[in-house]
Amino acid sequence: MGYLAYYLFFFAASWALRYPYLLLAAVGVWLFRRWLPDPYLFFKHAGHVRRLRAEIKQNADNVTARRDLAKVWIEKKRPRRAIPLLEQARQRDHESAELPFLLGKALFMAGRGEESLPLLVEAAGRNEKQRYGEAYLVAGKALAKLGRWAEAEDAFTRYVTIHSSSVEGQVLLACVRRELKDVAGAKQAMREALETFAQVPRFRRRAELKWYLRARLMTLGLA
Repeated sequence: MGYLAYYLFFFAASWALRYPYLLLAAVGVWLFRRWLPDPYLFFKHAGHVRRLRAEIKQNADNVTARRDLAKVWIEKKRPRRAIPLLEQARQRDHESAELPFLLGKALFMAGRGEESLPLLVEAAGRNEKQRYGEAYLVAGKALAKLGRWAEAEDAFTRYVTIHSSSVEGQVLLACVRRELKDVAGAKQAMREALETFAQVPRFRRRAELKWYLRARLMTLGLA
């Protein structure tokens, strides 16, 4: 549901009340959606957040509660709230492969891509297949933002090797190869993205739809 709740509310109110300028509010939601809380996630996690905070307050060494609360903030796209929790958790658990991954992901989401890379490399080194190789996906995105195209290609290649049913991974690999002037490689990745979308289970197609559409536009030279 997510931000759709805002749009449904304003459009319904505009129609029901014959109050057209409420449509401007819908536009405002679209423009400022990055800073607005997702109402679905707010209600979904409200009780969970309170419980986890209470557990951390009761036990300063509770690594699991810190990790789980950080996961909530990452899902809610509040990475800056997750970062200190994950840093504290890592001080208490030096062996985890998941904590460096989560911290690297949070740093990347917070716009600190350069800082995220050592942590993502550490996570992949400890268990490259955790979360279907997502450490490579996030590292590839960070490297692409930094303009380190060859390294980004390597990261995305490793990711799609582990997670062969990811349309997103194939599209991002195509984008990087295009930056590297590898026309044949980019076309191959786009073709594989389209073929992969046709094979993924129906329940996953919604999540991959935007990447499928982007691959289609890329094949037409429109993206």
